[in-house]
This record gives sequence, structure tokens and C-alpha cells, in this order.
Amino acid sequence: MEPEFLSIIISTLFLALIIDIIFGEPRGFLHIAVISGRWAMFIGRGMQKSRKLVRAGWITALLTVIPITIFFGVVFDFLYSLPLIYIFFLIFYAIIAKSTFAFTSMGAHINPIIKSLEKGDMDSARVLTSRCVRRDVSELNEPLLISAAIETVAEGITDSFTGSLLYFSIFGVIGSIVYRIVNTLDSTFGYRDKKYLKFGRASAAMDTILNYIPARISSALISISAYMLNYSNRKSLLSSVLNSVPSRNAAYSMGTMAIVLNLKLEKKGSYVINRKGFDPTLGDLKKALRIFYFSFFLMVIFVTIPLILIFSYILYPHIFFLFPLKIVV
Repeated sequence: MEPEFLSIIISTLFLALIIDIIFGEPRGFLHIAVISGRWAMFIGRGMQKSRKLVRAGWITALLTVIPITIFFGVVFDFLYSLPLIYIFFLIFYAIIAKSTFAFTSMGAHINPIIKSLEKGDMDSARVLTSRCVRRDVSELNEPLLISAAIETVAEGITDSFTGSLLYFSIFGVIGSIVYRIVNTLDSTFGYRDKKYLKFGRASAAMDTILNYIPARISSALISISAYMLNYSNRKSLLSSVLNSVPSRNAAYSMGTMAIVLNLKLEKKGSYVINRKGFDPTLGDLKKALRIFYFSFFLMVIFVTIPLILIFSYILYPHIFFLFPLKIVV
């Protein structure tokens, strides 16, 4: 039982990585973030009319996480039970797994910004950066624009792959699905503005809990990657910047990136991370992107695979999962 599950989960991991590198992001109807985002907005439109917005937010979150998780669990089990199309089960399993993490898409967003800045085309760089962040970038100068991009890269280490791969390595694809749904809920509702302050509290709380360990793993990955790439220029301690941003989890990834590269990362009118650091340059953005890539491989080789090997023999045989049913019962 355990060796069979181990072969499936390892095969899924590497097939998902191949899919990411060759094909990029799956189509919307196969992408967990797209599916859960649309479903959450559909549920949320009605729930936001409630007078008790905090409770409505929790109901919306649960009515998003639970049905989607069960649906994919049932689909996985059904496909696995059909002996003649096992390869289709594995491909579908890997496509869904891939939709819960992202490796190449960060470069697809950041490299065009880099190219625009190299050409001196600030208008294009602002438009491209606005697709990655929620802040107003229309009046930002080059250092502030690069800061926004570097912060995106740093946070992306947690949101794009560390969290998903951590829960994948422990709970399989269902674990990474739950993580991605919660992460999508937070990016949809988890804002401290008038519209979502109360309604988005549940989504933000769930995301904070699930990202507690991944954020700290990301901090270590960034530090190790910067050291191994010979980029480390640490002048301060991480503890000196952890209170710089409202989100402690985000502070671990963005703060570590700022500290190891000795940069001042700033969201104008909101926060400044590592005030004594240098204004970020285009070269620093390129370094941050390389750290992102290197961190991914460190995560896969030194965290994900070892945890899969451990938990495939400890956890899987003893906990009921919805997928694939015949492996765990």
C-alpha cells in the first residue's frame, strides 16, 4: 500500500513540474485558483448582503473549501478505480497538482518588467507591475516600482510553491488543493479595506494559519539561496524588520529578501522594510528572481521529497482521504 502511494505521489510531483515548465498554467476549468475564485465570488455576492459579515465570511470560506475538496476527491477516486485508464488518472492528478503551485509563471510576470526597465520604458513597466500588485503604481519612480516587483517575488516564494508543496508532501494533492483554495480566498477577500474588513476576516485568518510554517520555511530558503548564489549582503537581523508590515507571514519572506540583499523595500504611504538598506535596482530584481528559482529547487529536493518519503509510511495508511480511496483503505 505505502510503496504504491509513494510511486504515485513522486510521479505526480515530477509530472506536475514538467507540465509547469513545458505548458505553464492549466486552463481555467482545470485550475484550482480559477475554480475556487469564481465559486467564492458566486457564493460571496449573496453572503455579503448579510448584516453579520464576519459569520457570512466564515460560511463563504467553508462553502468554498469543503465542496471543491470533496468534488476533486471523488473525481480522483473514480478515475483511479478504472483500471484501463490509470495513465489518465495520473495525468489529471498531476495537472490539478500543478495548478496548486507555480514555478515558471513568476518569470512570465517579472521578466517583461525587467525588459521594459532595461529599455527605459517606465510606462510599460508600470502597466506590467500593476498586474502583479494591488497598489497604485501610476506615479511610482523606478526604485519604488522595482521594490513592488521584488516584494511580489519574495511573497511568491511562499504563495507560489512553499505552502502548496509543503501540504502536498504531507497530505498529497488534496492537501495542496485546500492550501490553494484558502490562498485564493485570501487574495479575493482578505483585504483591510471598507468592503472586506469584516467579510474577509475568515479568509485572512485561515491563510495566516496555513502559511505560518511555509512563511518561515521561505525565509530559510531565501537566506540559503542568497548565500549559495553569492548574493548575500546581510547588514541587519531579520528580527529588526518583522514588524515593518501588517502581515507577520509576509514579513518573513519580504523581510528576509530585504535583509539578505540589503535593500530598502517600500510601499509608499504604507510601510518601509529595512530603512537603512539601499534603494533597489534592476540588478537586485534579477537577483530576487534567481533566488526565487533556486529556492524552488531547494524546496523540492530538501523539503518536499524527504517529507513525502517520511509521511508516505507514517501518515497516509492511517488517515482517511477522499483520494485515491483504494490506496488508503
